[in-house]
Amino acid sequence: MRPTRKIIVEFIGVFLIGAGAGGLATWSYTDTELSGMQISDAGPPRPPASDTQLSTFMSRTNDADSMVARMNKKYADEYHLTPDELSRIQPTIKEMARHIFQVRHQFGLDIMSTLDDYHQKIAEQLTPEHRAVYEKAIDEHRKKLNSMLLLDQSSPTQGSK
Repeated sequence: MRPTRKIIVEFIGVFLIGAGAGGLATWSYTDTELSGMQISDAGPPRPPASDTQLSTFMSRTNDADSMVARMNKKYADEYHLTPDELSRIQPTIKEMARHIFQVRHQFGLDIMSTLDDYHQKIAEQLTPEHRAVYEKAIDEHRKKLNSMLLLDQSSPTQGSK
């Protein structure tokens, strides 16, 4: 084999090995088979990261007062704001937290209403024995969603502003 052809074959071989290694690395980091469920050898399938992110967001926006405290800490730590600057932006931070809280609450209500409507339409088309099983499962799922989506109304800032 001529030296130039040997170099070309070696170059292509190195390229293919690199592509294979890159493909394996990508495959291991994007482990989202089975309809978005993440599979691992460590246990049963678990929800994808986006579900965890949604759950985290929903719990962090469940209380407007704690949201204000987190925002104050973030602005003080990340932007090194002075106490005077923090006090000047407090009305805006509180307004932003209330608005996020209201949008989050409305989101929860809209999701639950939409699911209820479609679950009812589906149940109407099932046989009585299948409908009973379906409605029982939907009831359990609804309770879980209620706890995540609908808010704890105990925070004094939430309902009154």
